[in-house]
Order: sequence, then C-alpha cells, then structure tokens
Amino acid sequence: MALIFSSASLDQCLQKASNQLSISKESIKYIIKKEEKRFFKRKIEIEVLLDETENDINIDKNEIIELSKQGTDEEAFGARVEDGKIIIKDFEKSNDIITIKSCEGVDLFINDQKCGNITPVTVNDKIEYKFEEVDAIRNANIYITKDNMEAYITIKSIPKYEYRLIDQGYCKNLTLIKEVTNEIHVPQYSVSELKEILSAKGIKYGIIEEELRKVCNENEVNNVLVAKGLPVQNDISEEIRVLFKESDELVKYNDLEEKIDYRNRYLIAHAKAGDIIGEKIPGKIGKDGTDIFGSPIKKELASKLTFKIGSGCKLEDDKIIATIEGKPCFRAGIFSVNKLYKVDDVNLQTGNINFVGNIEVGGNVCESMEVISGNEVFVVKNVDTAKIKAAGQIVIGGNVIKSTIITGCENIERKKYLDNLLKYKKNIIDLIFFGKQIKASNLLDKKSDGEIIKILIENKFKALSKLSKEIFNYNLSEGFHEFDMTAFIINKLIGMGPLKIKGFVELEDFEETLEHEIETMELLEVIPADIYVQYVQGSTIESSGSVYVQGKGQYNSNIKSLNNIEFTNENAVCRGGVLTAGSEIKIKTVGSEAGIITVLKVPAKGRITADVAYNNTVFCFGEKKIVLDVSSKNIEAYVDEFDEITIDKFIL
Repeated sequence: MALIFSSASLDQCLQKASNQLSISKESIKYIIKKEEKRFFKRKIEIEVLLDETENDINIDKNEIIELSKQGTDEEAFGARVEDGKIIIKDFEKSNDIITIKSCEGVDLFINDQKCGNITPVTVNDKIEYKFEEVDAIRNANIYITKDNMEAYITIKSIPKYEYRLIDQGYCKNLTLIKEVTNEIHVPQYSVSELKEILSAKGIKYGIIEEELRKVCNENEVNNVLVAKGLPVQNDISEEIRVLFKESDELVKYNDLEEKIDYRNRYLIAHAKAGDIIGEKIPGKIGKDGTDIFGSPIKKELASKLTFKIGSGCKLEDDKIIATIEGKPCFRAGIFSVNKLYKVDDVNLQTGNINFVGNIEVGGNVCESMEVISGNEVFVVKNVDTAKIKAAGQIVIGGNVIKSTIITGCENIERKKYLDNLLKYKKNIIDLIFFGKQIKASNLLDKKSDGEIIKILIENKFKALSKLSKEIFNYNLSEGFHEFDMTAFIINKLIGMGPLKIKGFVELEDFEETLEHEIETMELLEVIPADIYVQYVQGSTIESSGSVYVQGKGQYNSNIKSLNNIEFTNENAVCRGGVLTAGSEIKIKTVGSEAGIITVLKVPAKGRITADVAYNNTVFCFGEKKIVLDVSSKNIEAYVDEFDEITIDKFIL
C-alpha cells in the first residue's frame, strides 16, 4: 500500500506524511514520483511506502519493475539497484540532489562512513552496504506437571537469514529494500541430545522413545509428551451391599387435611429364612506407581471392611442369609434379623409390652401404656399419654400427645453423663484457680485449703452439688459402686467432705482422674437411633440420632437429639417448647404472631435455619443466647468468627 503527498519541497512532503501517519520523517520510506519546476513555483510529489515488516520492506516486484521502466528513458537519473549493486547517475541539466536511505537490517557505508539517515550521494561517492547477521539459535524447554507424572517438550528454532537487495529503477531518493533469499537452521536435536536434556531435569523413567524420534525430525514443536510415569492403582475396598429397605412409605400424603389410611401407609421390611439380606462385594488389590523421576508412588491401601453377623442370620459365600423369619436390620456394621412382635393396639387388654426384638403396633398405643423394645418400634397410628422406649429407631405414623418417646436410651444417658463430666472438670479447674488466689492474698485469715474449698463450693460453685449427685447416680446405675472418682466426690466434695482436703494438690489429682474418665467415655461408640413422628404436642422426645417431624409440626414439647432436629413438611409449625440438637435445627415456621416463646438450642458450632421465625424466638449457641425481636424470614443463625451470634434474615 502507498500514499501520495505533494508540496513545494521534499521536506514539506515528508512533514505532511509524518503528520498524517504519526511517524517521524526519518522513518518514512518514499519514492519521488514527480518533480515540476516553473517560474517562481516548484511542485514535488512523493509516494510513501507503507508495507514494511520488522526485518524487511516488502514491495510488489511489479511496482519495482514499473519504477525501473520509469527510469529507462534518456532523461532518467538518480540512484538504482541492480544485481545487488547501487548505481548512481547524475543528470547534467538538473541540480537536484540524489539521496539514499538504508532499511532495517542493512548497514549503508558511503565513503567508508556508516550512514543511518537519508544521505545525499553523487557518482563520485564510494557506496557499500552490509547485511546485519544474526546467528541461528535453538532452544528446548521441558515442562513437568505438578504431580511429576508427565513431561512435555517445546522446541523453538530461529534460523540465520541470508538477504539480497531488491532491484529498483532510477529515482532521486532511493530507499534500499531487502528480501530473504535463504534460511539456515541449526541442526535438529538428536535423540541422545534430548535424553541428556531430560536427564538434566532428573527425568529418567517413562521416556517415550518414539516421540523423541519424531521430535528430532522437526525444527519446532510445541508441548509434545515425551515422558510419562506409571500411574498408581489404589486398592479398591470391599463393600457391603444391603439388599432390603427397613421401611418404605407406600402412599405419600402431602395434604394435611387428607384422610390417612394408617394401616396401609407403610411397608416394613420382612425376611424369611433363606432370604439373602446383604452381600459382600470383593475388593481389588492395586499397584504402586512411579513418577518420571523414578520415585515410587505408594498406593492407598484399602480400608479394612468391618461388619459383624448378629442374631438371625449367617455369612455364606460372601452373602448374608437370614436364618429365621423376622425384620432384617443393618446398623452400626451389624447384620441381624430380629424377631417381630405384632399387636393391633397396646391397651389394658394387651398390657404393657417389653420385647427383646422389634415391636410393630398396627393401631394405637393407648393412655398410660408402656412399650419397651430391645431394638425398634413401629406404631401405625397414634401415641396418647403413653411411653415408648427402644434401643433402635422409633417410627410413629400418627400423632404423639402428652407422651414420652425415647430411643437409644443408653446412648442418651451416656452423652448426658459425658456432658456432666465436662462441666464438672471446668468447675474443678476454676475452683483450684480461685482457691489459690484467695490463699495467696490471705483474704480468709489463713484458713486451711479445705476450708477455702468448702466456702467456695457453698457460695460460688453451687452447681457442683447437683453435678456430683448426677455423676454418682449414673455410676450406680451402671454398677460401679466402688470407683475412685465417685469415692472422692462422696468423701471430699459433698457436705462436710471438703474439710478433709489437705491441699489443692488433691483437687489437681482429682482433675486428672476426671480427664481419664472423659477420655474413656469419648472412646465409646454412640449408635444413632432416629425418631420419626408426624405431630407432637405436650410431649418429651429424646433421640441418640436425629428427630424428623414429618407432619403438622410440634406444640409446646421438649425435643432433644444428639444429631439434628428437622421439620420436613413445608407447612410444619414449631410453636412453644424447647428444642435441643447436637448439631443442626431445621424448621419451616417457628413461633407465632402472638409472640409465644420457643427456645432453640445447639452447640457453639451448630446451626439453626428457619423459613419463618416470629419475635420472641430464642436462639441458643452453647452458653450464648439471643432473642429475635422482629419477625423475619429466610433465617440462618450461627456463631461467627468473632464468637458472636449472627442471624442472617429478611424482615417479614
């Protein structure tokens, strides 16, 4: 591409071109196309050449031929290039100046002096030029993945270029133009050279010879895989597949006003002798791997499959087979088939029920009746002013009114005992701290350590008395009548006992005893047993697992769970009472417009969520609590990083 500029002088033409193209006059490549001289007037026309690359200026050779033709007439004069030579021809009738300008990559010498800008010349000048030379180079870069399992090579090659000057016809202002005539590359890498490069990076395993040979035939390659480690194959653990559902809801009821057929709502799992209730899926032994540096990668060992065969079933050829008819169960890694006790209603006619296996009540548990199971309890209809206790889960298809429902009794008592031990330990630590401070300050007129401890227990640590009794009673119920910890509590922390303490060191030793008991209790496995109910009113619910309220909700009840409490029905309402969960509480609507007080408790790291919460709802996190003062929606409550209760909400 070229642009034409005309003016009264060459400098003015160049200035116009410089302004329009935003480049310096010295960097403009041009050819004088026309020059006219008249009386008191002169006109010069130049053509500016724009097609210039980094190392050379490319002009259509046809244009150059045309320019040569323009200079073949007898009046042609100026400078031209022919067969690599620069030729100067003066015109006797003109006093115009002939100029030569070099191009990038060409050093121009006139009379042995290097010239960089436009330089005037005559036929008498010695004109020489030299092409700048850059040696050919090559470079190989190795990229290694973060896991050290693969290596990729990239090769860049810059050749050495050979040039010649493009022939041009006569012109007054000659700008040299070069073109590439040849490319000379550095010899390609050999396989041995590439191996040396890989070795320098420490790569010695998994080198792909075939890819190296392909790379050696190319001047440039980009990210070619040349080494690959041996991937590790981890062990595949054995698995247990349970081949039954413990219970399934045959008919779903979404409308709370819809009449429910309790007898046909649920299907309870049932097994006959010889039925396969589970199977063991074999695992697979893996292999260690090796990275490209030759370092071994150890496989992950399969976790040991631990399960037990309980009563009512056997293990045969990796299959768990029922040996009796009953309800299959898989809980805490134990397969069992439990005998099932069925009854239509529990009332005065049937009497209370205490059965080691599962209990299924096809109707209601009536007023003042009691059901105790060594495993699970399933009640199709309602529980009214009654008591149900079970070691396993409890499912109640109807309502629970003024009743007590407890599942995982042993686990609940154990958890309560552990909580009491933790509180007791904190009180003992504080008691030692304050007692030593009082003694050091002589605030009680040199009273003995025992007397100081007794005064503190009676005034500042009154809770120790109640905690002492609860800890002692639990150990009695477990059959531990003579126990170092309980003996110390009875003899030295209750009544006049503190007066027998000779020094605070005794309390410090007792603190270590408490810590040992806490560690022992924490190691005992808690087997979660869940409770499923539809509606609860004025009742007590306690679960070693989670509590799921699947119907209308609850009113003024005391619900405790070691895991979660969750209301699953979109229209469920939680109104009044106290809900205590070991992890999370998930509620749809809590409280009422009248501001009825409802207390929600979780540990400090717990979480409480609600779709709608009315004012006077109390959120408790550990020892901290906050009362919601404005009815809100989309609530999420938790303890933030600053140890403060945060309630994310939108005003209702």
